[in-house]
Amino acid sequence: MGPIQAPLFPIRVFKISLYYSVFFYLFFLIFNTSFTIMGVDVGDFLKQYLGAFFGVYLTTTLKVFSVSLFLHTSLFTLAHLIFNFLKKPNPSWYVFVCTVFGIEFLALVQSMIQFPQIYGEFFFFRYPSFAPFLYFLTDHIPPILPSMVLVLALGVLFGLLVRQVYLHKSKESFFAINHVLVLGFIHIHGLYFFGLVYFAFLLWQGKRYQNVHIKTYGLVFVFFIFLYLIPNLWIGISSLRYSKVEGKPPIFILSADSLRYDKIGFQVNGSSITPNIDLFKKDAFQFHDHHTTIPRTFPSWADTLTGKYAMDHKVRDMFPSPEEKQRIGSSSFPTIQQILKKIGYEHYAIGSFAADIFPRANFGFDAVYAPNFNARIMTVQRTAETQILVLPFLVGSWFSGGMYLEELDGLSTWGDGKRLINRFHSLVKEKKDSPYSITYFSSVIHFPYTPSYPYYKRYTDPNYYGKYKYLKFVDPTDANLPNQVEISQIRSLFDSAVYAFDQEFGEMVGYLKEQGIYEDAIIILTADHGEALYEDIHGQGHGEHLRGEAVTHVPFMIKFPKTSKFGQLHENQREFTGITSSVDFVPTLMDYFNIPLTSEYPGKSLLAVLQDKDWKEDRFVYSETGIWFSDVGNHFFQKQRIPYPNILSLHQVVPEEDYQIMITDPIYRETIAFSKHRSIQNSNYKLIYIPTREGVKFELYDRKKDPLNQTNLFPNHPMASKMKDVLYKTVVKWESASVAGEYLIPSSLSDINENL
Repeated sequence: MGPIQAPLFPIRVFKISLYYSVFFYLFFLIFNTSFTIMGVDVGDFLKQYLGAFFGVYLTTTLKVFSVSLFLHTSLFTLAHLIFNFLKKPNPSWYVFVCTVFGIEFLALVQSMIQFPQIYGEFFFFRYPSFAPFLYFLTDHIPPILPSMVLVLALGVLFGLLVRQVYLHKSKESFFAINHVLVLGFIHIHGLYFFGLVYFAFLLWQGKRYQNVHIKTYGLVFVFFIFLYLIPNLWIGISSLRYSKVEGKPPIFILSADSLRYDKIGFQVNGSSITPNIDLFKKDAFQFHDHHTTIPRTFPSWADTLTGKYAMDHKVRDMFPSPEEKQRIGSSSFPTIQQILKKIGYEHYAIGSFAADIFPRANFGFDAVYAPNFNARIMTVQRTAETQILVLPFLVGSWFSGGMYLEELDGLSTWGDGKRLINRFHSLVKEKKDSPYSITYFSSVIHFPYTPSYPYYKRYTDPNYYGKYKYLKFVDPTDANLPNQVEISQIRSLFDSAVYAFDQEFGEMVGYLKEQGIYEDAIIILTADHGEALYEDIHGQGHGEHLRGEAVTHVPFMIKFPKTSKFGQLHENQREFTGITSSVDFVPTLMDYFNIPLTSEYPGKSLLAVLQDKDWKEDRFVYSETGIWFSDVGNHFFQKQRIPYPNILSLHQVVPEEDYQIMITDPIYRETIAFSKHRSIQNSNYKLIYIPTREGVKFELYDRKKDPLNQTNLFPNHPMASKMKDVLYKTVVKWESASVAGEYLIPSSLSDINENL
């Protein structure tokens, strides 16, 4: 190709791109807008704050459109280059449009096969008549096929570029190479604003690129190659700052939301769904009867990392008030991260959508690589999800993208663990075996159960075609029981999600071994809570009730450094069957590092029983329910509780707290606390306290003979009186509660704050 008559990218290309972007943006905004989250309509919720929030909404719309405009324009300029190199410099506008649309359609096909859950609302709630198309794609086309076509298209472009440089060594060819490098760099890092400025510069420069010396283009080329290498170079340089410190091993808390204890080693078709965790068990101490204190993510992690009960630190649900969340990390409720920081540790958190709790309170992490959650971010997600032609680029299924809108890290339907694993690898590579901790929290097992390809096919029925083929939304108002085929599919989705997390776990442990860190590290496997999966009348989900084993019974394993005295114990000395609690985590680590307790903790250090099988005494552990999101439904727990308004009436969007969704009314907060179901259990029995308008009801179950909690033994069983006494003493002590009749009356937050 001879010299191109400037401008290299005529304004016609940008006009076509602008019209294309505006048309599809408005088209999908009109015909693909939905205000549902995991199947629940939040339209009324958004309307409540949209007026006061209108400026942020406009900013959000501009942000999403800007990303869309950059991506479309990038493809149009690349298409223009290809046509020029093929000596067809001025194709018709519809040829341009068809070319770009074809590329985006292939990317969309690949993304729908890789992450069909992201498009689940489109196919199952908005346009279910199109669902057979998605079935066809996931049944018959592997994602590698459209990817290969896209790679081939890029290969043709690069081949033409290299040919142009080889044949002509012209400014035009060098400019084209640099243009592709610039777009690639922007795409990888999601720098769409810089990209729009760059395109504005191209429009302005006209023929001026011909005035640039060809050696300058060479320097620019070298500069951008260097930019591509900077992340790895920086990690290598930064790692020189860190070194091993004797007695302070790296700590890895590897966890998954909703991971049930009974799923570890669970057999499907004769093989375990957790092969990597099964291997890890041989090196770790296993605590077989471990329970979370509250089956909701935010308060559960607050309890685990502070070692104190939610009824003590007051973060008791997913929507704490500013005063409540500020107590986490305070002098009265320091986290284990803050405690270990005093002896030289750095701390990092990595997670997907359920890890949005970590940026919302002062847990003591030096850096959090997890999404936030607030009304502003929710608006970005809802807006971005309408643009299905752009979604493949936004979620990174198209050539290492996924950094454009950090808000999309919080998509509940995006269960891809690769992006989390990459962050994990980068941190480990930089910190090596220095004193630091990584808390890794996967959300792939949390409903709607969203393992990516090929994991969503692992255990599900290939002949099932229904709304639960790829994911299971939760509607807290719906008490209808799915039929047996649907329940089987939902459980198979859950098992597939467990397998997907096990693969993440295996990659992390394998990388630690590869880096020579595994033997000397402390590695902990656990979960924030479990999940009910239609056992008996328990429904699906977590936090609404305390019946059965599924929602509080979670795995807990610790692998100590091989050189420590605990690492020398034989495998058959590493199994503990006594009951343990998530509040044991902090005392155990403090004991390991010989850090004295500065206050009383409800949990116990587990180091003293590591060679034992059970407690010498009869130990009891406490749990309570979370907030009820809905006040309607025919669930058994709705009939067993003191009613209060649903979350749409309770919540407030607080602009001063970065538009976080909170429950700030003290009357509501005290009502929520007063209405909670509470339990105390030992290795054999569980007592559940249930306050109702008609009085307090109690349920006592034999955990071993009646794991589904179907036969109430209260009040005639010999353990009834003792366990009731233990429960009341526990709540009175740790909540400063009072007793009125049989009701437990929580202390108010204001009274507690006055005594801090």
